[in-house]
Amino acid sequence: MENFGKTNFYGGCAGGDAGEDILDSLQGGSSNYQGSMEVLLQHMDQDQFNQIDVTSSGETHHQATKEYCSLPQGSIVSKNGHSQRLASNSDLEKAEKKRKIDQAYRERCKKTKTQMMRDLKTFGDENECLRVENKTLKEQNASMTQTLQSQTKELHQHKNRLDQLKFESEKQNALVQVLSDLVVNSNLCHENQKLKDENAQLRQMVKLSGI
Repeated sequence: MENFGKTNFYGGCAGGDAGEDILDSLQGGSSNYQGSMEVLLQHMDQDQFNQIDVTSSGETHHQATKEYCSLPQGSIVSKNGHSQRLASNSDLEKAEKKRKIDQAYRERCKKTKTQMMRDLKTFGDENECLRVENKTLKEQNASMTQTLQSQTKELHQHKNRLDQLKFESEKQNALVQVLSDLVVNSNLCHENQKLKDENAQLRQMVKLSGI
């Protein structure tokens, strides 16, 4: 406390030339005292402010300033230092957040890759089965086509044979009809000749009877 009132202590609290301004304001009276204290308190963080034993006397701000400035220099942190610490913490939080996002992204990529590999294997197996099945179906189709062509050829042969048999049958029927007609005509001629002979005999008998 013996160094209270020296500029370097206020400079340690407020930083730079602000210590001289605060000291001059405190020594100059109460007109600028409140404003100077506000400047000083703006540079204090919550932990430093809690270390000050604030009294209930009329010298509350003055005593607070003395106690604050009498703290060990290592425990005094300027507003800029506090801002730097907050900025550092913010950077750490951002880095941690980015790390978690990157880790989650890598996990999603890993899961996606695993699923893709599983799907590729499934599709590969399915495609192989389809290739084997298609090959079998093509062979069966080729065999059925060959069989169908063979049966079609055989059917044409049977049809041609049937047409030939039909033609021969019709020819034979026509021959039978001609022969039948010849036989009938021959019988008629023979019968006609027989009737003529009989008629001639009867005429001869009548003629003889008339004599």
